[in-house]
Amino acid sequence: MADTHLDKGQQSLLKKLRGRQAHYQLMERYYDGDAPLPESAEGQSRAYRRFQRKARLNLAQLSVAAVRERMVIDGFRTGAEDDENGDREARRLWKANHLDYMSSDLHSLFLRFGSAYAIVGYPEGSAFPVVTVEDPRQVCAYTDPAMPHVVKEAIKVYQADGFSYLYCYRPELIQVFVKDAETNMFEPDHYVLSSEMENTLGEVPVVKFTNADERGEYEPYIDIIDRANHMILQRLIIATTQAFRQRVLKGDFPTHDSEGNEIDYNGIFESSAGSLWMIPEGADVEELAQAEIAGILAAVRADIQDFAAVTRTPMHYFAPEGVNGSAEGAQLAREGLVFKTEDRIARASAGWSKVMSLVFRWLGDETRATLLDLEPLWKPAERYSLAERADANTKFADVPFRSRMSLIAQFSPAEIEEMESEKASESLIAQAIFTGEEQAQTPQAE
Repeated sequence: MADTHLDKGQQSLLKKLRGRQAHYQLMERYYDGDAPLPESAEGQSRAYRRFQRKARLNLAQLSVAAVRERMVIDGFRTGAEDDENGDREARRLWKANHLDYMSSDLHSLFLRFGSAYAIVGYPEGSAFPVVTVEDPRQVCAYTDPAMPHVVKEAIKVYQADGFSYLYCYRPELIQVFVKDAETNMFEPDHYVLSSEMENTLGEVPVVKFTNADERGEYEPYIDIIDRANHMILQRLIIATTQAFRQRVLKGDFPTHDSEGNEIDYNGIFESSAGSLWMIPEGADVEELAQAEIAGILAAVRADIQDFAAVTRTPMHYFAPEGVNGSAEGAQLAREGLVFKTEDRIARASAGWSKVMSLVFRWLGDETRATLLDLEPLWKPAERYSLAERADANTKFADVPFRSRMSLIAQFSPAEIEEMESEKASESLIAQAIFTGEEQAQTPQAE
């Protein structure tokens, strides 16, 4: 029987995961639009903190969405059915695991935190292997230094029903440790082995997805977000404190009345719509001009443009008027986003190929599980309008039907397969009609 408590390797992974929590929490705050308040709020009143919250602009979420929306998998090619329309069995398993939309959740985690995970299992009673999308705040793995895509050991921690659970995945064994949820789940103390099972795959069923430099899309540029939020706060302060023009009274005003009481001029000169001021003869009233905020507005826009440039996100994602730029500028901005998305697709492809390989290995289908033959089929990172697709389709009429429908018309493998089936049906119907007409026109022998 193995040790009933966490060994050094498991404790090390848990410590590594615990050390990342503060960073992940900060990235999540920016993504949720809950970035640290501009101009530190320590010692400030609750009212002022509420005022500061109005100055936060959520740029991070848009920079992630711009890429995630273009990362869509249509199917897979495998060694068993390597054709343009992909493997039908792989497509069935993909949809059975709801990965047609849950893959987008993984891409979001991958783009926000710089890494994400998927775990492939075959629960008892399930009709097919199950793929789960995992948050990097709950999963940590050691990878092979020579082959970073190969996971050597991994853990997953979570809390449910008043207990903390820690799953440990190794090539030969899967273990489950449990402790009371009242203690910190990231502390190794009190975890006790609850169950263990043999890993019949012989490899860790955990797949790691890694972004460029293992960093989120907006992680290197949070200073720009802070800068924009700071300038927005200055605009709000000016607009709020100078909502009404300030007035100055010049003159020789007594400090005490005839009875010797100090005069409260704040009460006398109350600023309201129905107030009436009585001032001595010869007093002069001046009105101060409001501070100019056009420069601050321009500075905020410049900060947003800087953020759009460094993240290669088209400006129209951040400002509707961004679509009014020159056609050449819009094309260049779109190219930057397309190139970045293609890079993220290439990085995610290795992970999804490994996921499907594990799925087929659980099913015992070694032909389809061969990684050398597995390839995800992605929708193009650059989407064309219907007019552009129709125009290009007529110009490339000599290109084979499948390639033209896929590369130019941008239809999915399933849609192309359905169109081919419909074309074949139409050909049969046309042939039958032609044959019937020909027979009708042939004179019958007497």
